[in-house]
Amino acid sequence: MENIGFKHHHVQLNDISYHFVTTGVGPAVLFCHGFPDLWRGWHNQMAAVAAQGYLAIAPDMRGFGETEAPEDPLAYTAIDLVGDMIALLDHLSIDKAAIIGHDWGATIAWAAALLRPDRFVAVAALSVPYTPRGPASLPAMLAKSAPPDLYMLYFLEPGLAEAELDSDPRTFLRRLFYSNSGDLSDGRIPSMRLAANGRLTDALEEPPAPLSWFNEEELNAYVVAYERTGFRGALNTYRSLDRTWQLMAAWADKVVTVPAFFIGASRDVVMHFPGMKDMVEQMTEILPNANQSVVLEGAGHFIHLERVTEVNRLLIDFLGTHFPARD
Repeated sequence: MENIGFKHHHVQLNDISYHFVTTGVGPAVLFCHGFPDLWRGWHNQMAAVAAQGYLAIAPDMRGFGETEAPEDPLAYTAIDLVGDMIALLDHLSIDKAAIIGHDWGATIAWAAALLRPDRFVAVAALSVPYTPRGPASLPAMLAKSAPPDLYMLYFLEPGLAEAELDSDPRTFLRRLFYSNSGDLSDGRIPSMRLAANGRLTDALEEPPAPLSWFNEEELNAYVVAYERTGFRGALNTYRSLDRTWQLMAAWADKVVTVPAFFIGASRDVVMHFPGMKDMVEQMTEILPNANQSVVLEGAGHFIHLERVTEVNRLLIDFLGTHFPARD
């Protein structure tokens, strides 16, 4: 990855050590990554928006990379993470920003726009569409309806998944990025269920060749990060889901009112979760200022890495309309 123009910052935010990266000058665009990504997963989008006259900001989210991982697994709720994003804007003396998220970062982006539309004045999400608060938390619903060997249920048990993933982060990451991509052979959608031996890594497929969009240099950077920290902090994002659902009851009757945009992928496993395609189709009915969603055919979960040119163009067009860099 070309690092020219990327500035690294280490600061205290909300009593934890935070790492974030910036490039460019202009109105702020804040990028929130998901699991098991890091700030650097956004580097292509950051460079693209910076070239259009924006200040691009991408943190290692709480528990990931060079940002501190609190011990308490309940310290990773959407409220905590939105609070971190507000603290980051305050640190930089930024009043308003657009926010863009992928995977769990998309969930945080939606929550940020819902909770603080005065600060986050436009929102774009990749892979995870806007989903109103349901009658039960996601873990509770999965416990009733999902296969017991689904990866997310595995991630919820403290200490269990990290014992496996920490033992060989390279193999896990290499297989996860491939198995959840549009490159997976025969047009299949990954099941993300554990192997018969109870391990997730063994259920994921080994790529037949290096990935063109996630090269060895990038893989090495992720491996080094997770060899240093382990996966506990990253997995705690899942372990705060029940608490997030409880806390978000205060906004259960609210919807995102700022300009909103969703980009999905036809071979993303998230799009094949029950109800997700309906949520994408209904977004313009649910949200008063939602743009028409775009679903890229043949792409997988890591759409911002797999389809750089298309995603950059879509995001720049959205920002140019609803959060222009120049008047």
